[in-house]
Amino acid sequence: MNQMAVTPVTGGWGGPKLGRLSVLVVEDSGFIRAVLTATLRAIGVGRVQAVASGADAIRWLEARRPALPAGAAPVDLVISDLVMPEVDGLMLLRWLRYSPRSPDKFLPVLMLSGAADRQYVEQARDLGATDFIAKPFSAQTIASRLLFAVARPRRFVLAKGYFGPDRRRTDKPVALDCRMTGGSEILVVHSASRAAGIDRFPVIHFDLPNRLAVKVGIAPKGPVPTLPAEVLAAAEEEIQNRAGDYATWIAGEVEEMSRRIERLDREPDAVPGLIAQVNRAAHEMRGQGGIFGYPLITQIAKSLYEATRGGAGGGTVTENERLLFKAHADAIRAVMNARVSGDGGATGQQLLASLDVAKRKYAKTAEGGAGA
Repeated sequence: MNQMAVTPVTGGWGGPKLGRLSVLVVEDSGFIRAVLTATLRAIGVGRVQAVASGADAIRWLEARRPALPAGAAPVDLVISDLVMPEVDGLMLLRWLRYSPRSPDKFLPVLMLSGAADRQYVEQARDLGATDFIAKPFSAQTIASRLLFAVARPRRFVLAKGYFGPDRRRTDKPVALDCRMTGGSEILVVHSASRAAGIDRFPVIHFDLPNRLAVKVGIAPKGPVPTLPAEVLAAAEEEIQNRAGDYATWIAGEVEEMSRRIERLDREPDAVPGLIAQVNRAAHEMRGQGGIFGYPLITQIAKSLYEATRGGAGGGTVTENERLLFKAHADAIRAVMNARVSGDGGATGQQLLASLDVAKRKYAKTAEGGAGA
């Protein structure tokens, strides 16, 4: 993803008019979907549409496509979660970039996920993501990524196996124009360019007008704008006001997780599905705890996510594996019951130390047995 150098704007052109912007949020967690929607509205985005899955996003976009001019999309930008059931964020991104039914193959797409691992970032990048936002996020992060995507979009590149924003971190000038058809391997296409002979070039650069910057009143050159501090503070307060709702939500989630873990030794036929559900819940929790001041939740859930990531080997789990999963769920419950915010001080360190003991006790050995 590109490096961002965002500079506060003090000029007299009035700042970005985000009220003119429309954003589609794609997030399967109803709680986080509501938080994202409220945050975007708090920073001034005029129209926010939210759906619960990649499949819902495709249906929503396709339903509105017939009423739009060719190449126009019903939204200006998409913010999509990465890990979702059935049609995930990567599948949605592939559809947007490559499907003949896509309303706009150049649509900016910000990928959002707690799975900020290198492989996920690379997959999103290689499918043409505009940028990648890791959970836990803040109002500042959402605003800065959105403004950068609108104000300084990278030119699109079409090459063998890739279509999307230029993945290079440095901006190297290309001297050729689309009307020059000499020996170069790069064709630069502008909005008024003819497409004749385009198939003769292995690499196509699309240098298109920045319609979104014009739409929201961002100056075509100069620094990327930031929002006033009071706007960002109000948006962050909007997030933190939901901390109580988060505590209620995660209490229910961890109880459901614990029930699934208990079922592992009673319902052998259901083991693969139960492990997948626990893994998915851990993924959601690891991306959310830090948003609401519970970074220990992120740390513990990340450990559980990694422990359950391989699924049930051979369709079964050992009793030690089940006890390891249970130790994680108990640690998450302890954090929320005691409202252990931040690093938790001595209490937090004791919780993590107890979890480390459980991990060593129940970890599988190289021979497939259990540690002492």
